[in-house]
Amino acid sequence: MAAADLPSLIRAELAGHAWWVIYLRYGCAAAVILCTMILTQNMGAKLDAAPLYAIAGALVGANLLYGVHLSRAARRTGAASPESATRSLILQIGTDLFLLTLLLHFSGGVTNPFMALYLGPILLAGFLLSVRATYAFAASATILYAGMAVLEYRHVIRHVPVPGLFPPAAYRNTSYVVVVVVAFLLAIGLTAILSLMVSGRLREQEMVGSVERESE
Repeated sequence: MAAADLPSLIRAELAGHAWWVIYLRYGCAAAVILCTMILTQNMGAKLDAAPLYAIAGALVGANLLYGVHLSRAARRTGAASPESATRSLILQIGTDLFLLTLLLHFSGGVTNPFMALYLGPILLAGFLLSVRATYAFAASATILYAGMAVLEYRHVIRHVPVPGLFPPAAYRNTSYVVVVVVAFLLAIGLTAILSLMVSGRLREQEMVGSVERESE
């Protein structure tokens, strides 16, 4: 589904939403830095902070690129088109899912309960993008998270424990890993469906309004 298939209310404000997501990501980068400092300096967590700071820096760097892309699109047409905003949002959400997976990997992996943060990008996709894009991102999030869990479990990639904060050996417990991944899949699936139901109501209302205007 292209931007033209979205409800007019969402399509008209898509560029503004893309900028809003950029501003929100600066806050997320600041939160990563702040939480890392609190964990390592105040809570005594034995954690290598360098990868987490690098991920926060990557969020800021990616944000600058997103801003340049939208600004250039706006200079060409006077305002960023819905199509340009859609491309920007797809790139932003895809990158966010990848960086979030890295963030979790370097801070406890599947033992880190902040896997719930995956719900944010999926909600954004459900509200602002097409049905196909939303399900594609839900599938991508599941593959990334489950892939991280399996690779750590199989020792293909090194598990990064956080002693004193998260259970360090849980990633090797088969039952724990299966339950966590299944719960994650259910949460992501329900989030995608619920957000699409809300945006679907907007589509239905717009179609009904169009039919009523044509009948008059």
